Amino acid sequence: MIQNLAPIEIAAPLVATAALLATLWALQQPRTRTLLGPAADGWEYGRRLVLPLLDRVARRRLDGGHYASYELGERELVGLIDAPPERVESMLWKNGAKRMPLAALKTLPDGGVEVGSWAWRDGLLAREQTHIMLFRGVRDGETLVAAHREPNALNPATALAHYRGRGLDADAGERDLRQRLDEGVWVDGP
Repeated sequence: MIQNLAPIEIAAPLVATAALLATLWALQQPRTRTLLGPAADGWEYGRRLVLPLLDRVARRRLDGGHYASYELGERELVGLIDAPPERVESMLWKNGAKRMPLAALKTLPDGGVEVGSWAWRDGLLAREQTHIMLFRGVRDGETLVAAHREPNALNPATALAHYRGRGLDADAGERDLRQRLDEGVWVDGP
């Protein structure tokens, strides 16, 4: 019964459906690269501005388990790439990843804020996705990369599980990422 559902149980599939439709539209546009690719930095600026505010509201108003921003666990850190985030985004794009604006904003224990959110899916309605998060490295020109496999945020049937962090698998995310990117790009571990 709908009356027994928590607001998030209704909102998660609705938001996923809206994001899915927007992604379908973007993929049909001649300028897909500027909407979902390396040139689409506007998503990241918007996420850094809006998501911390949404997170504060959700934590105050909703009962537990809701977030729009959180600190990333060390187990999700994959390693360093000796290239600036902009170049790593181009590598991801060339390997089939797309921007992932529908994701919580991640921070690091040292206060670093995510500068890029990307995902690989076997299709828009795939049950799972590999989520890749980029952070500026300590040294200029390096990128710290994190990843996990998780339920697909764009699939209305898996959106609630994605939002609640169920089924998150850091080891599978690292395997997926290392399989898709040339081993020669990695500097070392996190």
